[in-house]
Parts: sequence; structure tokens; C-alpha cells
Amino acid sequence: MECPGFLRSPETWTVEDTRAYETNTVWLGIPLLLLMENAGRAVADAVECFLGDVRGKRVVVYAGKGGNGGDAMVAARHLSDRGADVTVYLLYDPKLVEHEDARLNLQATQRGRTVKLIHYDDPKQYRPEDADALIDGILGIGVKGRLREPVASALAAFNASKGLKVAVDVPTGLDPDTGEAVEGTARVDVTVTMHTLKPGLLAERAKPYVGQVLVAEVGMPRDAYILAGPGDVAARVPQRPRDAYKGGNGRVLTIGGSYHYYGAPFYAASAALLAGADLSFLAAPEAVARSAASANPGIIPVPLKGDIIEVSSLEALVEEAKRVHAVAIGPGLGTAKETKDFVASFLEAIRGKPVVIDADALKVVAEVRPRLWPEAVLTPHRGEARMLAGHDGQPEQLAPEIAKGYGATVLLKAPKPQGDVICSPDGRCRYNITGHPGMAVGGTGDVLTGILAGFMGRRAALSKVLDPLHIAAAAAWTSGRAGEMAVEAKGENITALDVLNMVQGAIREARSYMRGGG
Repeated sequence: MECPGFLRSPETWTVEDTRAYETNTVWLGIPLLLLMENAGRAVADAVECFLGDVRGKRVVVYAGKGGNGGDAMVAARHLSDRGADVTVYLLYDPKLVEHEDARLNLQATQRGRTVKLIHYDDPKQYRPEDADALIDGILGIGVKGRLREPVASALAAFNASKGLKVAVDVPTGLDPDTGEAVEGTARVDVTVTMHTLKPGLLAERAKPYVGQVLVAEVGMPRDAYILAGPGDVAARVPQRPRDAYKGGNGRVLTIGGSYHYYGAPFYAASAALLAGADLSFLAAPEAVARSAASANPGIIPVPLKGDIIEVSSLEALVEEAKRVHAVAIGPGLGTAKETKDFVASFLEAIRGKPVVIDADALKVVAEVRPRLWPEAVLTPHRGEARMLAGHDGQPEQLAPEIAKGYGATVLLKAPKPQGDVICSPDGRCRYNITGHPGMAVGGTGDVLTGILAGFMGRRAALSKVLDPLHIAAAAAWTSGRAGEMAVEAKGENITALDVLNMVQGAIREARSYMRGGG
């Protein structure tokens, strides 16, 4: 059935995508309460589309304690306003409603008279209903594992009821990423999903549960998924699990340094730790490695003979790379021919490994022009981007060209107002607008390199799918925000060390934007 006002969306978002972009929406200044209002109205529109005039029709709504329940209560209000006889079954004690915006809509329902609100202390009191329409607003994308009480009893009554059945976002019990359904999953005639399709809704095994899928545009700005934001950190960089053990949350190897450059590899290896890596190894000429470990005892030195890194260290460092989850190469390496030969051979030997290629290592890539891989992230500034591309151009032109030409992900560092341009070899691009002109000092790019390697290592260690485009966006936002915070604290004459010391604060701020519910 065709319903006006709904989208034809070929794009899919995972739960992680949705969480990230909703958080970015809040950061951009658009309250989720507005999105909830639009989502609930869309559900009401879908019910009206299938039933026609809803005046006098009986509608039963099952609402959980998260954002999905909030959407359902908005739908209940709109349907009541249109003349329907609406009853809301609130599955949990009102005091347990945890989502701030759902709580506001619950309070509106409690204060009103037209929508009947019922909560059963005993889930066995749920009975099948004879209604014109029933709305499942219980869990949505927040489903985890088997259904427990009171959800199991409420859904048993829902599935046994007569009437048009509508799910808010995703039928409760259905995994929105995989389409796997647990025992007792809601079986609906219509699913009204928000923003875009969820991959699980398209799965063959989901067909008995989802019915016709309608995609509702609910007011999320395009900037929420084009711009890097705190959601990319909060949703995509895993938090330490309760059963964490040393090394299980990311091991990073930084390769850099030479007789002339001591600071760059120190900044990168330190930033990897502050980004959440459990262990940060630094392979560098002996004096550089020991100097860094002395300044930050958390860095594990891998001292190499000589004043520069040469091919003689290749075999040992390839073995080191096998023991870590991500590599960063380039900070302070220098441009000696022996070092360049090492870089070219090393990159070929670790093909497929998550690696951040920065600074002097980019010069080798520009000369050799190898075919890289998406988990290899190039982090050039504008001058290095011209070198990689072989010609001049604007960052938004150079970044996708370099990504496609080398088969790698590119984080092209550029100042405001345009900001950083981040592109993957498949043509997708994102942008970052955090940062400050005060960051235009030596070492801040090395801090970014370490953050990115730490974030990638964290995901790889916890067996999360690694989409380097989004992780690079998260790192760019974190680095830029750390720079802004350093300027706020000290004035615009800051150092890379000032930025480094704000990395944890930027990550903490990003997580503060994340909202509950599902």
C-alpha cells in the first residue's frame, strides 16, 4: 500500500550508525524531543493511511521505558487528537522510564484525559485485544537477547490480538542489524522505521515479522551524518568491557623517530594510550625510544640500532606488527634513503593491517605510489596532499581523488571554515570542523595519528567491524576538540603537549552527548 509522506530509501543504517548520528544531532543543537515528535506523528500517519478515518477507532499502544516508548506515546496523542479511542499500556512503572524525552511525553499523557494509561504490576494481566490497530513501541533498536518480563507477556498478548499491527522503528525482538528474531518477537503488518532502513528489516528471515516497511523522515539534519561529531566517538569507539584484561582493548605499534626528531613519535605513542589503547609500543632508534619511555613510562620502547630506521629492522618490526591491532608509521622518521626503503617494504609486508600513514611515510607513498587498502589511512596536510595527488587542488577535490587512486582512506587536514576532508576509496566522504588556528604548531598532527591508531586498535581488538571512514572522523573530531579545549584553557599559543593533555577530556565530552533509550 502506498502511503504519502514516507521515503523510498535505498540506504541502510546500523544501530551504531543511528546512535552516532542521533548524538551528532544533539551536538548540532537539535533536540531529540523534536525527532521524537516527528517519529510519533509518522506512526500515527501510517495507522491513518491503513485504517482511513480513525475517528471512533480503537487503538492499543504498548510502550517501553526508552525512546521507542516515547515515540509510541507521541503516536497515541496524535491518534487521540484525530478522534481515535486510545489506550496506552506502559510496561514499566512510570518511575522507571529512563529516557528524558520519553519521560516528558509520559508526563503529558498522565496530565491529559483523552488517552487512557494503564500499567500492570503483574505482566500476566495482559490479554489479547480486539482493536482496530495495535502499536508496538516497546524496545525498537534496543533489543538485546531473549525477551524477559514484562516484555514477553505483553508481546504474547500483542501477537494474539486482532487488528492492524504496527511497529515503531523495528518490531520488538528483531535484531535491526541482522534480522534475527528471538522467541516471541512481535509480528506486525507495518513497520515504520526512522531516518533510513535498518539492514535487519531487509533480511529474508525477517519477512514474517516486519510486514510492509515505511521509512519516515523525522528531521535529522544531513550535517549529522556528513560532519564528524561526538556521536562518532561515543557510538563507534568501544568502551572498556567489564571483563577487560590488559592488551585485550587494543595494542598499538608506532614506528618513527630519527636522530633529529624525538618529539613526534612520543606524541603519537602517548596519544594512542590516551585514546584507549591498553599497550603502546614505540619502535624507534634507541635514543628516541628510551627518551619517549622516560617521558611517558606507559610507552613500551622497542629500541633499534642506529640513528635512523633501516631495512635491517624490517623482519623484526613485521613480527612486532603481527602482535598488535594497529600500526602508526611516519612521525619523525626522516627522509634518508635507507628509511624510505624500509617504509616501502614494511607497508607491503603488513598489507591488510589497520595502519595510519603520516608525515615522512607519506613521502614514500607519493614516490612509490603503491596500491594500498581501505584500513590504511593516509593523514596528509594540504602540501602532502598535493604531493600524493601530483597536482594542486582544493581539499574536497584532492581527498576523494587520493583515496580512490591509492585504494586507501584519506584524512586530509585543512583549516576552517572548510575543515578536514575524510574520504574512503568507495567514494564516501565526511568532514570535520573542530579545531583552532592555534593547533598550527609542530606535533599536533602526530597527536591525531596516535588517536586514530588507538581508536582503530580498540575496534580491532574487540572484533568490531572497522569502517576506517567513521573511525577517522571520530579521531579528527577528538583531536580538533582537544585543540579547542587547550585554547580555552591556555589561550591560543598552545603546544602539541597541551592538545595531548586534553584528549581524554574531549572523549569524555563526546560521551556526555550520548542519550539513552532505543
